[in-house]
Amino acid sequence: MNIGDPIFIGDFWGLVLALPISLFLAYWISAVKNHFAVISGALVGVLLAFLIILVWADTLITHQPLAGANGGAVFFGSVLLCSIVGLSAGILTDLMIANRHSQDYRRHTAHE
Repeated sequence: MNIGDPIFIGDFWGLVLALPISLFLAYWISAVKNHFAVISGALVGVLLAFLIILVWADTLITHQPLAGANGGAVFFGSVLLCSIVGLSAGILTDLMIANRHSQDYRRHTAHE
């Protein structure tokens, strides 16, 4: 892996554009009180997708990059996949927190 490699550059800038998209949407959609945990889950998802694309398309495992992979294709794929995985990880974190603290999110009815 070379920092000047077009696949790495496309993946990196796709990550940079996907970060505000997924972090904002994870914060906005979140229904739990602890927004920091949901944003942390989304951040982990974005970084995980970045590494998956880098391993899949670049030369981290094999000696040759994926056939047909260039910087532009990796950039657009990275923006989409990093945003989707980041938002999905944020939603899953939101569900885990809401499930663990379900008494905070139930309606309290007044008994007569």
